[in-house]
Order: sequence, then structure tokens, then C-alpha cells
Amino acid sequence: MNMTSHADMPSLTLVSSVESPLRQPAESSVEPIAFLQAISASLELERVLNTLSRFLYDLVAHSGWEYHHPESGVARAGGKPDRHRLEYALTLNAQTMGTLTLMRGRRFSDHDQQRIESLLGLAGSALSNALQLHLTNQQLERDPLTGLGNRRALAAQGTQWLADSFRYQQPVSLLVMDLDRFKLVNDNFGHPFGDHLLRTIAEVLRSLTRTADLCVRLGGDEFVVLLPRTDLAEATECAERIRRRVNQLALTAPSGEAVQPSISIGVASCRAGMAIRQEQMLSEINDEAAQTHTDLNDARGNARQMRQIVATLLPHPPTAEALTAVAQTGIIPHYGIDLDLLYQRADTALYAAKHAGTNQVMQAH
Repeated sequence: MNMTSHADMPSLTLVSSVESPLRQPAESSVEPIAFLQAISASLELERVLNTLSRFLYDLVAHSGWEYHHPESGVARAGGKPDRHRLEYALTLNAQTMGTLTLMRGRRFSDHDQQRIESLLGLAGSALSNALQLHLTNQQLERDPLTGLGNRRALAAQGTQWLADSFRYQQPVSLLVMDLDRFKLVNDNFGHPFGDHLLRTIAEVLRSLTRTADLCVRLGGDEFVVLLPRTDLAEATECAERIRRRVNQLALTAPSGEAVQPSISIGVASCRAGMAIRQEQMLSEINDEAAQTHTDLNDARGNARQMRQIVATLLPHPPTAEALTAVAQTGIIPHYGIDLDLLYQRADTALYAAKHAGTNQVMQAH
């Protein structure tokens, strides 16, 4: 159904999953100008979708929503699933805009659909602009050879996910891996075959991880997988599945020679409760913590070194040295929440796996 919109704004074409009776679009109880101002306030796709969801909730009190744009792999959701679903396929000027699904416990009436469609008719330009910006950024965060994320994607999404892990006290894990003796593959069989192997590894990672996980090629033959809501044991199981699947690959070089790749993987995890807030630590400081260990004193002028030294002390109950270091430096040491530190721990485990003879999975300690 082609919905007319307010003030000559481009309108979304809506194809509902429920047959709609012939009618004129109803006026919603939402003030159009207020809605347009709110939904146009940001070009960030998540904010646009959350704003749209909030106004739709004011109209029909939905319990949850889902948005999918299959061409780009964008999938967002909010609230919770429920019994009745109303799905709209969205297009704007012949451009596919994805699908929006609303859910709640009772059926959506004809009047509900009228109000929903009237509001969606106003959302076209804001949603289109946010989606285009997201797709542009997505291209900038994608490795052109494998289609996986790149270093920029890891920095952007990884930092956000780690912050969420800290906020909601959920575990998060990181796998760092590289192919064993990959240089020999390039030297013996050529770079085109080496590229084919890298693309094959990318497919293995995609097939063995969840949609919510982030798979990244950092460069060369080094790959990273960030696993939200995953503890160390679960991450190690995932790493073992990847290692075994790579071992099962049967590739043939241009020369006809069989190639059997293997991979080494380091695993690091931040579990819920590892992060200790500065104010919690400061409350435990007492007079007995006045003596600071020499290495902590030496590190006072180097924030990064201090963070690493303090972080190594935090898996156990905070020591006097750690508490004093925080008091003197003002550093807030979120052990395992810092992306660089989590990567360092997984990378150290990777090199331990290499030292142990390759084709290994090692946990960080």
C-alpha cells in the first residue's frame, strides 16, 4: 500500500503480512512534526529504529519489534517476541528498505494497522538516510578479500560490545588465530591459491559462529572472532570446532598437490564480575595500603603500563598495591573490558599454541 505522507515527504511503500481493508490512512495520535523532528535527529540506524519503535509503542503498545535488511545482513530487534506478528515489507522509490515486524500478545486491529501505516509513511526519508549511511560504514568496515570485518569493525563494534559486557555483567571472549605455515603456501603454490585458502577459512568462521558474533580478518592470515555472552569454556569449544573443521579441509593446489591446512588459536575471556569500579576499589583502601610495590611506582608515568600491571592483579581479590595504584593514578582498570588488553591476552595464548607445536587451542591465563 502506497502511503501518502506529511508535508510532501517521500513515503514508504508498505506491503503488510495481513490483508488490509480498503480505507484512507487514519490520522495517528502522534504529532507529525514532533515525530519527524525526533526521527531525523540522528543518522545512526539504531537510533532511528529505536525512535520509530518508541513512537509505534505509543500508538499500539507493541511488545517487541524486528528489523531486517537481508541484502546487507542488517538485523536489529527490541523488546520481546510475542504471539501475534504484523510484518511490513518496506520500499522507497523502488529501493528495498527491508522488513519491519511488530509483535504483541493480542491481534492488531484494522485501526491499529491504519495508525501504524500512517506513522511509517512519515519515516521513509529518515530510515533511508540512516540505512545508506550504515551501508557506507559497513563497506568501510569490511575486508575486501574475505568479506569479513576488518580492524576498523573490531575497534568500533568490539569496544561497544565490551562496554555492554561490563554494563550488564555478561562474559565476552576473543579468539585470535592464524594459519600454520601460511607463508609456505604462498611460496609454494602462489598468492592466488593463498587468497583462496583465506576465503575458505572465512567461510569456516562464518559457518561455525553465530549471527551476533563478529568475525574479523586483521591482515595476512590473522583472524579474530569476538564472542559476546560467551564464557571461556564456551569460547574454547568454539575454537576447537574451528580447529577441527580446518583440519578437515581438503584443498588441491594448482599443481594438483593436496594441501592440508591447520590453524592455531588463542582464547581469552572476560567473565562477569571481573571488572571492578574505581569507587568500589577506593572504598577498600586503608592505611595498610600506603606501601606501593616498586614496579607500580616505576609505572606511574606510563598509563598503559600501569593499566597492565594493575590488571594482572585484579583476577584475585584486589591487593594493597592495586588499590594504591588506582588511588594515586586515577586509572579505572577494567580488567578484560579493555579491547587491547583482551587481544593481548588472546594473542599471547596464540603464541603459546604455536610454541606447543601448532594446530593447538590455548587458553589465556
